[in-house]
Amino acid sequence: MKIDARAIEAVNAFIRLFLVRVDELHTGLFFLVIPLFVIVVCAAAVAVVVIALAVTLVCGALGVILMARRGISAAAARSAATPAVGA
Repeated sequence: MKIDARAIEAVNAFIRLFLVRVDELHTGLFFLVIPLFVIVVCAAAVAVVVIALAVTLVCGALGVILMARRGISAAAARSAATPAVGA
C-alpha cells in the first residue's frame, strides 16, 4: 500500500494541532486527554487487526470449500469411470 506524502503531512498536521490544543489545557485535563487519545488510537489499531483476521478467516474458509469441491468432483469422476462390481 503506497501512502501519499500529502496524506502523511495531513496526519502530521492533525497530530500537531491536537497536541497544541492539549498543551493549552489545564494540567488535570492534559493527563485525562492523553490516555484517552492513546486508547482511541489503540482501539482503531485493534479494529484494523480484527478486520484483517476476519478477512483471512473468510479467505481460508473459501479455500477449504473450493478444495473440498474439487476433491468431491475428482472422486465422483473416478467413481463414474470405474466399472460396477456386479455388472
